[in-house]
Amino acid sequence: MSIDTATRTWTVEIPAPAAMKSVNKQEHWQAAARYRRAWRETAWARYAAAKLPQGLSRIRVEVELRFTDGRKRDAPNYHYHVIKPIVDALQPERRVKKPKGGIRVERGWGVVPDDCAEFVELREPRIGPVVPKGRYPFGLVVLTVTDLSGGSDV
Repeated sequence: MSIDTATRTWTVEIPAPAAMKSVNKQEHWQAAARYRRAWRETAWARYAAAKLPQGLSRIRVEVELRFTDGRKRDAPNYHYHVIKPIVDALQPERRVKKPKGGIRVERGWGVVPDDCAEFVELREPRIGPVVPKGRYPFGLVVLTVTDLSGGSDV
């Protein structure tokens, strides 16, 4: 993690908990939900370890996907399975009632009150440099969060 105090920017590296899936990969909804939950939990743990601030009123989020090989990929195809759960983990923790009873906890760090456009400016994701498979078996996501709470739209 690095911190730039002049513009209040934080960079968090999130190792992929499983191979990064694009929207082109069709699977059963339960398997997809488990996959997205793994991403959200991993992101939440990395935000906690990085001690990201909580309670900001507006942020800009930039996402860089780094794979273990140099194949051509279309970054927006990774929004639903990879990017969305990572951004979801920026909002506060939620407790959701399950249809058949019980409660499901959706981890969140509380950087912003919600992950809607009012609080989060999400930039177009991009593909970054290749990372070593030995260190990041499934790849890496580099998330850059910039505080826009002061009204500055840098």
